[in-house]
Amino acid sequence: MFTAPAEPHTEEHELPSIEAVLAGTLALMTGYSQAVQAELDPAHRLRLGAKIGENLALLMDHPMLSLGFRQVAYGLRRRWQAMGDCTREAARDCACGAAAPAERFQAPAPKRLQ
Repeated sequence: MFTAPAEPHTEEHELPSIEAVLAGTLALMTGYSQAVQAELDPAHRLRLGAKIGENLALLMDHPMLSLGFRQVAYGLRRRWQAMGDCTREAARDCACGAAAPAERFQAPAPKRLQ
């Protein structure tokens, strides 16, 4: 069982940049997984998925991470992109009309960490 070290609380903005990206990505994945939120706001879920893909792109290009870790990030990014495509397609075909056109949810090009 994991026990957190007895250190003072560290805010997300105090983390080294790569750790902040990792922490943020895990938080986004948690939000994405909440099925109730997906039902209430499918557009939000698409935005979360796009941001997860952007963060994975940052991780796969980061020079401080091992090649193996970057390869895992690359594979995960491809899966998140495919999942986003499927989600957009399902929203487009949904009779409820809750989702906006797919082009509104296209992820911007990933930014590079300095």
